[in-house]
Amino acid sequence: MKVCIVTLGCKVNQYESNQIAAQYKADGHDVVLKFTPDADLYIVNTCAVTGFAEKKSRYQVSRINRANPTAQVVVCGCAGDRTLNKSVTCHALQPRKRAFIKVQDGCDNFCTYCVVPYLRGRSKSRPLPDIVNEVRAANKPVVLTGIDLSSFPDLGALCVAVNACGLAFELSSIEVRTITPDFMQALARCHNFIPKFHVPLQSGSDTVLRDMNRKYTARDYRAAITLVRAYFPDAVVSTDVIVGFPTETPVDLAQTRKLVAELGFAKVHTFPYSDRTTVITSRQTQDQ
Repeated sequence: MKVCIVTLGCKVNQYESNQIAAQYKADGHDVVLKFTPDADLYIVNTCAVTGFAEKKSRYQVSRINRANPTAQVVVCGCAGDRTLNKSVTCHALQPRKRAFIKVQDGCDNFCTYCVVPYLRGRSKSRPLPDIVNEVRAANKPVVLTGIDLSSFPDLGALCVAVNACGLAFELSSIEVRTITPDFMQALARCHNFIPKFHVPLQSGSDTVLRDMNRKYTARDYRAAITLVRAYFPDAVVSTDVIVGFPTETPVDLAQTRKLVAELGFAKVHTFPYSDRTTVITSRQTQDQ
């Protein structure tokens, strides 16, 4: 049987698609990881982080139905009605130059613009020995990833353990709360760590950050990035920014632009606010 796996969204989805591919490959099936019109089974690993991502997910399903109307289609991931079993411990196929290692799933943050905690559930971390075994088996540089990597119980200890495996590694995305002197000292001891830091900002306005339920201030964020560069002066630092949040004013946007310019990121991923059915901002609630 020919199996086509189409993946949208984050590195966690890429990791999980590789797990699914490994299972089918082990059973003797032909597996492709990009769209092809002649598969017998299609698995669409969807994303719901924004309304546009959900639209792209629906488009991929429609595209498959048009190209191959007799094929079986399975939809999983955040925008699917249900996900495949994530408890499989098999090693994933890794067709890329780097291996994505999922160490955690779910999220407890409940940012007001995000539906992911409702779709992925509460934060759950994998046992450290299991992660280390998978890193050793990768035999290539690895990226530690998760829905909320910062919720791993002791991310510094995990980095030290991964470093001892002798493979270059990097982190996918971490939150401001992770960047403490203790954590940075742990990273500084890891000679295999690739100094790339993706730290979502979302807004440079304290008012908007409060309404987003982000639990830090612009001052906190600035201090975190300053600490990163104190330990890793040549670090590549990138961020995410949401514009057009319902309570954002021109003054709020100006504050975001000023902070982004001040911090000099290597890359800024800018997203327009996407209305989600679960979103009720604190300011809107207070105004009612």
